[in-house]
Amino acid sequence: MKQFLKLTLYIVPMLLCLLTSQSRAGVTGKVSGIILDTEYGEPGVGATVWVLGTSIATQTDIDGEYFIINIPSGKYDISVTSVGFETITKLNVRVLVDLTTPVDFDVNEKTIEISSSVEVFADNPIIQKDLTASKVIFTSDRLRQLPNIVSVQSILTNYPGVVIGRDEGLHVRGGRSGQVSFYFDGFSVQDPFVSNSGIRIMPNALEELSLTSGGYTAEYGEALSGVVSAITREGSADYRGLIKLYEGLTHSYDVNNGDWGTLDRNGNKSASLLFSGPLPYMNKKSNNFSFAGEYLHDPTSLPHNGYVSYTGTAKFSIQPTPKLRLISNLTYFQSEGEVYDHRDVNGVSYDLNLDGLPVFKKDSRLLGLSGNYHLNEKMIITARFNHFYTFTKTAPDHLFDTYWDQWDGYSEDSNGVYDGTIQDSNYTRARDLSTSEGVTGFTTGNNYDPTFRRRESQYNALHMSVLNQVTKSHQLKAGFEYRAYEIDWDFKQFFNDQPYGEKYDSKPKYYSMFFQDKIEYDFYVMNIGLRYDYRNDNISYRSYSSADDLVGTIKEAKSNSNISPRFGVSFPITDNSVMHFNYGVYYQVPKFTYLYTNLQGDIGSGFPLLGNPNLKPERTTSYEIGINELLTDDLRVNMTFYQKDINDLVTTRELLSDNLTAGKSGADTLTITTFQNQDYGSAKGIDIQIEKLSGTGLLSASISYGYMIANGNGSSAYDPYYSFITSTTDTLAPVSEFPLDFDQRHTLTAVLDFRVPNNYKEKLFGLQIPTNWGVGFVGNYGAGLPYTITDSVGNRVGERNSGRLPSNMTVDMKFLKHFDMNNSKYKLSFFLEVDNLFDKRNIVDVYTNTGRPDYDGFTSQETLSTGVEQTELNDLDVLFDKDPTHYSKPRTVRAGFEFNF
Repeated sequence: MKQFLKLTLYIVPMLLCLLTSQSRAGVTGKVSGIILDTEYGEPGVGATVWVLGTSIATQTDIDGEYFIINIPSGKYDISVTSVGFETITKLNVRVLVDLTTPVDFDVNEKTIEISSSVEVFADNPIIQKDLTASKVIFTSDRLRQLPNIVSVQSILTNYPGVVIGRDEGLHVRGGRSGQVSFYFDGFSVQDPFVSNSGIRIMPNALEELSLTSGGYTAEYGEALSGVVSAITREGSADYRGLIKLYEGLTHSYDVNNGDWGTLDRNGNKSASLLFSGPLPYMNKKSNNFSFAGEYLHDPTSLPHNGYVSYTGTAKFSIQPTPKLRLISNLTYFQSEGEVYDHRDVNGVSYDLNLDGLPVFKKDSRLLGLSGNYHLNEKMIITARFNHFYTFTKTAPDHLFDTYWDQWDGYSEDSNGVYDGTIQDSNYTRARDLSTSEGVTGFTTGNNYDPTFRRRESQYNALHMSVLNQVTKSHQLKAGFEYRAYEIDWDFKQFFNDQPYGEKYDSKPKYYSMFFQDKIEYDFYVMNIGLRYDYRNDNISYRSYSSADDLVGTIKEAKSNSNISPRFGVSFPITDNSVMHFNYGVYYQVPKFTYLYTNLQGDIGSGFPLLGNPNLKPERTTSYEIGINELLTDDLRVNMTFYQKDINDLVTTRELLSDNLTAGKSGADTLTITTFQNQDYGSAKGIDIQIEKLSGTGLLSASISYGYMIANGNGSSAYDPYYSFITSTTDTLAPVSEFPLDFDQRHTLTAVLDFRVPNNYKEKLFGLQIPTNWGVGFVGNYGAGLPYTITDSVGNRVGERNSGRLPSNMTVDMKFLKHFDMNNSKYKLSFFLEVDNLFDKRNIVDVYTNTGRPDYDGFTSQETLSTGVEQTELNDLDVLFDKDPTHYSKPRTVRAGFEFNF
């Protein structure tokens, strides 16, 4: 029976993920060093170096040097043993992804023949000398201390150059939203429709979270602005776990009076579990598992905006032979919730009819298997497979399970053309009342947002690579990847009697290859790489040559390929300072919505917008130089200058009549818009960070400042499309650069952390200072974002983005108190987190014609129904103008417990 169970535990984790795999990024690091005899300075030849708790070991060479590659990210105890010398163990050595951690040993000769061993805490490098890129790393220890770590995005805002735009998108160093790639345990979890993470990444489950904003190596593709890598914790030889519970309070917005309430419980709560350890009936050092699960309910401060999510991830690591290691990953994410929008694109508000707003459902699955085979201690062959699936649906709540052609009021004539009444009974009246004359446009009764949206994507991939540590100073890595997508999109919107809709599916395929060489010497470290990407969209589409072409022609999408060089170098100036420089060309496939929208070429409804499968990848050329210096034992300064040239950005352009010139279209001319690679931009800036390290003291602090200029001729691919429709002045696309929507010139982040350890013995005024607690503060300041000033009917006044929002500032806080139980293995902790500690309502958006967040410049002239007094009407107008999404989130408090075992 035991043999059967043992065999099952080997086979099941292997089969669980034997499906497919998207490109897998780095998840391991390297340790290297030298062993010296303390008395004579001679190299320790043939000494054995062990990573304790694992089966990883190596021996030193004739020069006393060693290296160990392919160590998963995390903390380890590393021991060295040699005949005739005492055993030394360095504790808590931190291994970081894609980087080298130096661990040197000075060993003493044994004076008597008894067991002799010494344990010391490792001095992890303060200056990472092999870092040739701009990379911020949040380890599990650091994540635990930071406030406001509910999401990855909230964590990354603590990094200079990261901007959250008015679209709530993540912008890194002047890039558009959707230009950051997300990797989870090395597997890409990108939703290709929106180019964002398709799953929820649980901060509590992470061993390491990093953002590389410049200089990433050739192994990483499909990213113009940055790479986010999240690594979950590995199992160990001991069973460990964590249970975390919290409940939240906030100031909820009341649509009936247009104001936020007092701080109160709103149903925000979460429960999460982490559990890891050795697989039973197997070798504890080389076969383990880890599991993390989370329940999260967050109603948020806005009405009809809450959600419930369930997330689970499991990782199995087994070593069936000394040279083969298999890791499987299973991750599942499900979320259901509501969607709030104070006013939609037509100025209609559902604030007094919240049930008319849509609801959503999301599902994601990641199944992956990776295998590492050690040909020898210098060469590793890696094969990876995975399958990633995402599904998102948004629709009216009462019609969520009903397809749009079965909605009440839907009908077609004999030619299959829509002639129904959905828009009349649900939308048109409120829309017509919300005009430039200033009528309050609230929906009433049973009205609902008549929009249906469903997207589904999945991809399978194979990735293989070879890592060869040719010499102590020379590491080569090469690999290839194949991906096969299946996508499905269905959209319908009944805003008028010509409803807009699109439905398509496609099976694009992608191939990539990369080669990189990491050269490490005492006086410099160099990363050289080359990447090749190939795309075949495998689809036909209808194309129109001009607005006079009402038939179009069927075309086959062309394949596309690119080569991108990468180069980075770092070199020490002194023992305590390192400079780095990098250059790279980066490509990213446009969002699938740009490629495949309306491929059937329907130009008979609304203002037709056509996708373009022949779009080229968007391209960024980046340069960067920086210096990292340790001024004193506990004071570090980092300064980086960067320049980015961004080309072939996707935008929309109007197809013109052959007989008309641009901007001169007549009333009878059909307006057709397509996606094209005609936008461009540039970004340049400087990031400065000064950090006071904790060392042996109680206080640590840092201050980060970023100055950035982000210019271009378009902030979003859709900007010209909406200008063509709504503006009588901006009928031509801009030809010169202007400040982009996310051009935040100045950002400042200050972190202050005070920790009193358990063994602290100092007194204050004769009283023992309480121990085992800490408090941390994070303050963020951001200059105002630009916006385009308009008149009352939406026409631009002055230059594009000549207006600026007010600057914003927030302070977050976290208090943590530990209670050690009888056995130090068990620990109970209480925590209190406060986001926006001072409850500052920062203005994050305004009405462009007034520059105010709470007044649109109009006054109501008539009512939605008879019998409404003028005073009531004025109240409605005030409510209509008050948009809570124009302000930052109010103060939110979370209080809870953690139990570590």
